[in-house]
Amino acid sequence: MGFFKKKVVKEISGGAWGHLVTVHKIDVDTLSKDIRCVEKEGTTSNGIPVTFLRVFRPKEAQDKGVNIVGWETFDEHPELVLFEGYLARDNNARLERKRA
Repeated sequence: MGFFKKKVVKEISGGAWGHLVTVHKIDVDTLSKDIRCVEKEGTTSNGIPVTFLRVFRPKEAQDKGVNIVGWETFDEHPELVLFEGYLARDNNARLERKRA
């Protein structure tokens, strides 16, 4: 077999799911069907290891002809980002709304 590229676009899960439902009042149906994220490992400004998340609607990207190849795609298309933030190792998420 060969090498397989890691799945770039992922479903929202764990602490990020809970945060979006409870804090940002995102409907669970919408979350499971219409919203996905890309991830990047890193550390916060105070050195805490986290997984950074950018949350978006794949349909919007598709409608604009944007191919999601990774985190960097959203550096070029920030208008597609709904929420951005991180998920800490203790499963606590901090996500900031970027647009409605």
